[in-house]
Amino acid sequence: MASSDKEPGMTREWSEGNDMLMVPVTELSEGDCLGRDIYSPDGRLMLKRGAELSPKLIDGIKRLGQQYVYIEMSSRHGAEGGTDWKSNMRSVTKYVLRQLHEALLSNAPLPIKALMGWADHISDTVYGETDLTLDWNQIIKEKADLIEHSLNVCMLSVLTAKALGYKYKELREIAIGSLLHDIGLVIPHNETLLLHHPVVGHDILRKIPEIPQASLQIVLQHHEQIDGHGFPHGIEAPHVHQLAQICGIASEFDYFMNGSLTERLPCEGIEFLMSKIDTAYSYVVVRAFLKVFQPYPIGTKVRLTGGINGVVWEQNKSNPCRPVVVLETSGTRFDLLERPTFRIEAIRTADYR
Repeated sequence: MASSDKEPGMTREWSEGNDMLMVPVTELSEGDCLGRDIYSPDGRLMLKRGAELSPKLIDGIKRLGQQYVYIEMSSRHGAEGGTDWKSNMRSVTKYVLRQLHEALLSNAPLPIKALMGWADHISDTVYGETDLTLDWNQIIKEKADLIEHSLNVCMLSVLTAKALGYKYKELREIAIGSLLHDIGLVIPHNETLLLHHPVVGHDILRKIPEIPQASLQIVLQHHEQIDGHGFPHGIEAPHVHQLAQICGIASEFDYFMNGSLTERLPCEGIEFLMSKIDTAYSYVVVRAFLKVFQPYPIGTKVRLTGGINGVVWEQNKSNPCRPVVVLETSGTRFDLLERPTFRIEAIRTADYR
């Protein structure tokens, strides 16, 4: 496992990442405070950090050709808007993905500068974070949507890599690779091409010098398995890159949960991944993923065996699928680890999200 720290030559101030949001220029609002200096293409300082944005300044930023800028975590964007670093990551990532897909479909140059700026921001933010969990209600549930799938996979992959101890450089590599892992599916394809989309995506990206080699390996290998039964090349351990395994497990989990005709419970996804240990993925990667994904966060309203309603009160770290639930009718604490005949049968979705 890689252990290199952030490169000394990097100028990003990653320690500031939790105090700022990265916002597309189209979403700037009057009153936002600039979080970082803005420079013109020739290096001239155009607007200093801390400037309060007016409509005129926002128009000027757009004319400079900026794709997005950093703003301070203000009360409007934080408390009122419900924005934290995870929701900000989702919003900005979706914006970049749409740009990439639109460029590819229109045969235009890919927005590499925007992609690299996004990758710096994501790796900066995650590198300085200690909260590495994602709740089931923080995973976007959209069936057959490539942008939403790529977004879920990217978030799960980057946090899993951080849980494994990866540092800034590798977080940046997996952010790029997981975001682009299915780029080969953006162009029109048939069932034959479907099995070759890792090669198609790799061929598109390998011509771009800014894309790291490790990110290219993620795109090429995310459907490979350590027992050699994956595709497109059927390679096996130790030749399957661990970063590709991380992306692969996130992708398979998202497809399992969101690609089914019937709604699946979060713990069905966990059981599915457990069945993949030492065949598709290494135990180390599966264990790290399960540290990141939290199936039933505290406050989740659930229905237990027998139609009993309750609310998740406390987690059981040894088995996140069997939390402590408080029964709504009596207020009794009900530890599912101590009650093996009971299980969570449903999340009461009308109340959950």
